[in-house]
Amino acid sequence: MEKISPPVRILAIVLVLAGVAGMLMLRTMGPSAEPVVVAQPVQTPAKAPAKTVKTAPKPRPAKVAAPKPINAPAPKPAAKPAVPRTGFPGVVDRALREHEVLVLSLVVPGARVDELAAAEAEAGAKLGGAGFLALNVLNEDVARALLAKLDVVEEPSVLVLRRSGEVALELTGFVDRETVAQAAANAAA
Repeated sequence: MEKISPPVRILAIVLVLAGVAGMLMLRTMGPSAEPVVVAQPVQTPAKAPAKTVKTAPKPRPAKVAAPKPINAPAPKPAAKPAVPRTGFPGVVDRALREHEVLVLSLVVPGARVDELAAAEAEAGAKLGGAGFLALNVLNEDVARALLAKLDVVEEPSVLVLRRSGEVALELTGFVDRETVAQAAANAAA
């Protein structure tokens, strides 16, 4: 049997200790209490600077008394549809009040693949005319509600929900924006 050199032994011990320290660090970090919503900056077209043109001042017309407004009742804002509790977390129920179809992305914050999957799901939701929400599956309350509603929860996953709370489609793994857009359009039809 061959003898292991001291530098290799030291390297092995350091690697084991680093692994143990990393595991302890991950165990002590608790999940966040809030669902994760992946936001993308809104890009607005740049406006050209306005050119100043000097003109002669115009004469002001004589002031005429404005007629008094008639006290007409102000139009009431349209009532949001009543959505019964779906069994999903409350943030989902609130989003379903705003959108007929909702795309849910189940993610682990900080996981690069999950962040990419959430960005694709959000882009697909916009293309399909649906709402979007990303949920942190490390949040205990969110995970409990999801497990009570679904048989299995995998991340990354995309759920397409109808306003009634019915899961129209469940897609596991990384899903591109075109697939999400088609699923959202199908759920709305």
